[in-house]
Amino acid sequence: MSLYTVLLLLFIVTISSVFFGASVRHVLLGGKTLGIFGDAMLYIAEFPSNVQDVLEMGPSEQYISQTRFRNLDGFKKDGKLPAGVLADEGYLLLSSYNANKEQATVQLIQINTQKTLHEWVPDIDLLNELNILSEKYSADFTTTSNFRLMHPLPVNGTRLVFNNSSGLYGMNLCGENDMFVDGTFHHSNELDHEGNIWVPSVKYPHSFEKLIEFRDDAITKISPSGDVLFKKSVAEILVENGYQGLFATSNDDDPIHINDIQPALSDSNFWRKGDLLMSLRNPSTVLLYRPSTNKVLWLKTGPWMNQHDISFVDDHTISVFGNNVIDNRGTIRLFYGQNSVYFYDFKTNEVSEPYREIMKEMEVKTITEGLGTPLSGGDLFIDESNEGRILRVSADEVKWEFVRRIDEESLAMSSWSRYLTPQAAEPMIEQLRSNSCK
Repeated sequence: MSLYTVLLLLFIVTISSVFFGASVRHVLLGGKTLGIFGDAMLYIAEFPSNVQDVLEMGPSEQYISQTRFRNLDGFKKDGKLPAGVLADEGYLLLSSYNANKEQATVQLIQINTQKTLHEWVPDIDLLNELNILSEKYSADFTTTSNFRLMHPLPVNGTRLVFNNSSGLYGMNLCGENDMFVDGTFHHSNELDHEGNIWVPSVKYPHSFEKLIEFRDDAITKISPSGDVLFKKSVAEILVENGYQGLFATSNDDDPIHINDIQPALSDSNFWRKGDLLMSLRNPSTVLLYRPSTNKVLWLKTGPWMNQHDISFVDDHTISVFGNNVIDNRGTIRLFYGQNSVYFYDFKTNEVSEPYREIMKEMEVKTITEGLGTPLSGGDLFIDESNEGRILRVSADEVKWEFVRRIDEESLAMSSWSRYLTPQAAEPMIEQLRSNSCK
């Protein structure tokens, strides 16, 4: 090969590389002029990382390689059932991976007997086929082994509603699909006082034409039959209430990352029935919002950091499950060494951490997910999602721990499981008694 040919090839490769890089940069900055060609360039650029993800993936993304909890198996610790298990009259609505069925399932477990009263096994292939809306932040197809049943919500005792960062799905007691809403729905699912479902979603395309592409998280109210009744961009809510600085200064394309919407079920001196507590993870902010007037009634940033799961505790107190992590140059790290649950009192404007010491003792440290829900009587239900452990604790005592073990080295990730009181579980149990799906 002549020197001229070599130099010509080098020139062509250099020009092509510059053009390719410029095209990718144009698309990432929100440019639309390249159309399908630009999308193709971006796909090619992402191909190496996609291949690496596949090569590094284990049997399922819901597997957790875990050596912390070798002495735990189900509710047993060191082969024995703690007294707190036998005394607990509640139920665990467990959403996790079932290795025998090679997919995620939901189990209703009676805690004091450890019996699985029912297991929902949805048809994942069918759920994937339902997804029709192709959005930038939605997964229109997820492999069966990686399809999570996020935060299953009991509705009227006859069905469960869940999401998978794609559609919102409902299934009856037989595990058959009976509701579907297409779009990008993620994280929590909660009922309001009227029986409607509030769930975080994404507005696509985003709400601000002058801004480059970003994930425009939204709040959505959906009827039990699957009708979208209300949808509002969280960024718009912030801007319209004078809090645009909470997302406008972020360099991330996911500046808000809403992960929990908690409707108020009763009136108090500080909120009304139908108001919404909202958790915005990335600005470490929680707020109280009134959809009927589009008003932010109250807002607070920190001391929690990158929090999940907010709850109404009583008529003047809320709780916030603080993951207490920071993004340290692309690596997410625990700032204090463990998670904590913060209580904010609207009467006194004070923040307390009643479970700080027990959570430190138990090394509760889920990084990017998790629940910390106060129970009546003063206990706390913890879903340590990233670590595969579920706990019930008081301020100074561990009542029980639970893991779903796959093998000696692996646990199943929990996908935001719930604790149900006997009263909350009774409608579903009553339906199961007369149902042929066992």
